[in-house]
Amino acid sequence: MSFSVDWESLLEFEESLSSSISKTNALLLHNLELKIELNRSSNCDLPANDYGIERLENDMNDYDYCSDEFTTCSNCGQSLYDDSAYKNCCKTFVSCQRVISSNLEKSFWISFINNPSSTINTLPNYTELLFLRQGLPIQLRSTIWKKLFLMSQGNVIPETSRLVYDNFQHSYSLEISKQISKDLSRTFPLVNFFKNEDTINNLSTILNVYANYDVELGYCQGLLFLVGVLYYHFKSDSTLTFHALVTIMESEPELHDIFTSSTMSYTLNKWKFEFSSILQETDNELYEHLNKFVDMQVFLYQWWLSFISSHTPDLSIVNRVMDFCLLQGWKIGMFKISLGLLLMNKPILMTLDTGDEEVIYQHLLNESKWGIAVKDLSAFFGDLLLSWEDSIFMELPKYEEPLFQKPIKSHKRTPSAMMSRFKNLSINLSRNRSNSSSSQIDRYSSSERLLSGFSSVSVFSTKLGNRNDNNGELDSIYSDITTNSELSSLPPKSFSDNLKIPYYTKCLKHEQLIEDNESADINNELLDENIRLKTLLKRAYNMINDNESESSALKCEISEVI
Repeated sequence: MSFSVDWESLLEFEESLSSSISKTNALLLHNLELKIELNRSSNCDLPANDYGIERLENDMNDYDYCSDEFTTCSNCGQSLYDDSAYKNCCKTFVSCQRVISSNLEKSFWISFINNPSSTINTLPNYTELLFLRQGLPIQLRSTIWKKLFLMSQGNVIPETSRLVYDNFQHSYSLEISKQISKDLSRTFPLVNFFKNEDTINNLSTILNVYANYDVELGYCQGLLFLVGVLYYHFKSDSTLTFHALVTIMESEPELHDIFTSSTMSYTLNKWKFEFSSILQETDNELYEHLNKFVDMQVFLYQWWLSFISSHTPDLSIVNRVMDFCLLQGWKIGMFKISLGLLLMNKPILMTLDTGDEEVIYQHLLNESKWGIAVKDLSAFFGDLLLSWEDSIFMELPKYEEPLFQKPIKSHKRTPSAMMSRFKNLSINLSRNRSNSSSSQIDRYSSSERLLSGFSSVSVFSTKLGNRNDNNGELDSIYSDITTNSELSSLPPKSFSDNLKIPYYTKCLKHEQLIEDNESADINNELLDENIRLKTLLKRAYNMINDNESESSALKCEISEVI
């Protein structure tokens, strides 16, 4: 069949979109630059552009919907995994999905799969239209994701990733392996694919190898929401999934830091501060309303640490979340989706007030937060999330946390970190690394030990923990999930432990407990340090020239906080 990419029509349509859309494509193009830079390889011979109309139509027509547990009917939300249970709307949906009727769209996808970077650069508006507003063709999602992760490599997984994956499959941390095994069966408990023995074994290997490779992060349960979906769409290709995980974490250091125990608290607080400023600028009425009685970190941290893929009423939402973040960037993508969820729920949230905090937390931590968005995902991921100017998300205010010193990272993550680290090992690839944990602990600075040792008060209500036991997913979110291989000799931290705000009263006592390797456990109510400082300063101001003994006592209390 004769078919050639109609570049003239594509460029004309792109120009018409540019004139009708006022917003820029800065985020899209910035994220593209990161991908290109990270995947540069001077030694890779790119294969010829051999994806044409025949392969496109075969992919569209031959797709087996009954093997896809993440695809659902856009009308009724029913899984297409069992064709015997199809309703009429399901049959119509499948029939429509098999066809790309527009030659212009065919030209775009052929061009994109052959050369994604050039296509995005040339047709940024059309890319966002098809990728985010209209949604990826179900049959092409795996191919498109693969091309995005191998952008400058053709279809060849870099040799560095292969070497690391093949040779780090030994001497796993016992604590990490136990936790991974515990979490594997409950991240997507209703998806049969994740109950398969081969799937469980391969995901376990991927996560254990990554923990061996990235000793700073180790393992955190939230990674399974990402790794599981990648592995599923990469057709059980373990090496490609591992390469994708490394690529994501090395392209966005802050994403890496929210899953690393030594930097998690600081980075999550930073994200919350930045997100709050975005919400305030976008909808000050909703911001002021929530800020007076709700602690947004209760639901924001859970969203971000599960890639907003936990407790969704429809697994097709998980696909769209990943599509969006792959194109817009992971941090900004999750910021936009979080903002969209809050704005979509504004009519409900504005009717609730002081005393209704538990209702808000339960609503936003449940699948009900998706509300009507699930009925029109294109309107949510396309029209709403792309309606804001990119500058809102790129020009973020500077974050300063005076009472919480920024942790010193043990090493700088760079695009070339994998290969340089692998070469610098200077060891036989089969050498046992079982004694590595003790030396890794020594790399921790005293400030990092102090940081990880502060006593905390959980931000989660115990009532929320048993909200949806029959699903199994909620329990996994609150389970003991964070294990850092640098601290493998210590008990693993739980997810809820890492979502705690340090309480700074009696800091000297805390330091002494840390020095004695004792666990500080102070059951005080959660206080915002800034508010507490303001209160103390107001009291000090009012006591000037008053009772000298009371002033001295207050001075001591302030010095303890500082």
